[in-house]
Amino acid sequence: MTRILYQFPLSHFAEKGRWLLDAKGLDYQVHNLYPGLHRFYLWPRTRVCTIPALNDNGKWVGDSTAIALHLDRHYPDMPPLLHADPPLRDTQLAINILAERIGEKVRQLVMSHLIDTPIPVAMYFQDAPVSALKRRMAEATFRAAVKYLYKAHPRHIPATRQALAVLLDQADALAQSRSSDFMVGDTLSLADIALCSMLGPILLPPGTPWSVPDSLDAPAARDSAAHISPDLLAVQQALRERPTGQYALHIYTRHRQATGNWRGHWQPQRNSRLPA
Repeated sequence: MTRILYQFPLSHFAEKGRWLLDAKGLDYQVHNLYPGLHRFYLWPRTRVCTIPALNDNGKWVGDSTAIALHLDRHYPDMPPLLHADPPLRDTQLAINILAERIGEKVRQLVMSHLIDTPIPVAMYFQDAPVSALKRRMAEATFRAAVKYLYKAHPRHIPATRQALAVLLDQADALAQSRSSDFMVGDTLSLADIALCSMLGPILLPPGTPWSVPDSLDAPAARDSAAHISPDLLAVQQALRERPTGQYALHIYTRHRQATGNWRGHWQPQRNSRLPA
């Protein structure tokens, strides 16, 4: 029995995938893929090019939401991620969609601030088993791809902040109207996991992959925390003061039962071009 989640260590969508598996109480391994090359590995198996992807004993599932549906369908005797009642289930799925829209803006905003600093490559590549030359090439490619795919450039920051604020206003209304710790019902669900994990790269909850400098091993990488701009710190503080930010920090503190394996293991390479 082998259950493997494929990820980038610092991806908030990967955090969503890890949290889904942890919430189900399932054992799993975490394997890291190389940004960019991951597409060649995942597409033939999942017909999806994004992280995370799950190999559940030979059954491949791409996309974090599809993983949640797969886990509920195949492990019905474990804690459900979606409510059995159709209206509540629909509400949870709608919040999941809102969360992923928030996650896209969070990624764009954070990367716009940090992509030209040492932080992203130090955190994404960590101890990847590649030569110094290949690492430099990979880091350069990674930066170029992030700027292109996510429009991660300082000129986009004002528009991204405005779009994120509109989405967070919607999330605030939901956070203020809830009747328990959770967004829908009285148990942790896909809605909570999606919304909280998407906010992680800005909130930096303690004990998570984003709790700089604890996530970084080398002293030089820890020093890179100095590159975090005052503007990004202001965004973090504003989010922490919002109902959504307070809710997410509370959920992380009380309900994130992580197995501590977010760093993952690097997928072995069978040739010089692609991960195995």
